Amino acid sequence: MKKSISTLLVVLLTTLVACGGKETKDTVATRNSTEIDPNDKTVYGLACDGCTDTILVLLRDIESDPDTFNILQATKYNHVMGRPSIGANMAVVLNAEDSTVADLVINLEELKASWCYMVKPKLRQRASLASDNPKTAAQQLPDSVIKKFMVPREYGFQLKAENVARPIGMVHRNGTEEESPVEYPILKRYREWHLFNGNLVLTETALDSLGNAYAVNSDTAQFLLMTPDTLVLRFNDGDHGFYKKIENFKRIEN
Repeated sequence: MKKSISTLLVVLLTTLVACGGKETKDTVATRNSTEIDPNDKTVYGLACDGCTDTILVLLRDIESDPDTFNILQATKYNHVMGRPSIGANMAVVLNAEDSTVADLVINLEELKASWCYMVKPKLRQRASLASDNPKTAAQQLPDSVIKKFMVPREYGFQLKAENVARPIGMVHRNGTEEESPVEYPILKRYREWHLFNGNLVLTETALDSLGNAYAVNSDTAQFLLMTPDTLVLRFNDGDHGFYKKIENFKRIEN
């Protein structure tokens, strides 16, 4: 109990100091760790005391006073992704005609989570009707056998600090997996993420011969909805919904 109270006091003190402008620049750790793209018009900062459903108080620079933005319309049209909370890192897209109005607000602390969805397998395509290969004879199997293989899997991605992303649902391929009469959709193996003009950019990476990561493919998604347990994104191929996965943890007794 004493440890919990001490931790809470530290968090509250850090937040109050940050919004009061009495700490170093490192206190306002609001942007992802990558260099800021000059074309990114997103505004980053810490949510301060005074935030409501119509007002966002944001500390953008530790050397200046907090700014106040009108988020009435953003709230009305469900363009506030995660409720602003004191001390939370926020991302804001301002109105092009009125810089005191926010068109989109994103709580980055709530965004950093494990977002998942369920996928179903499908029968493998047969290469030849005359083939007796298990891979190509799936449709000849009894329905009861096929049903055993039609097990949904959990796919998704985890968004972490420092632009780190991790795929959820990876399965190591082996002989049993290859010979299965069903196959699962290809999993997007995102390793990095960042925001750009209020959109979520998810990047798949690979390693070169020197062990350095390089981008293989990037997907950009528009935010449609984010609640404490739901995320809806619009990709080029359509809208996709995700549920927040609550990680299991062991309770440590003092």
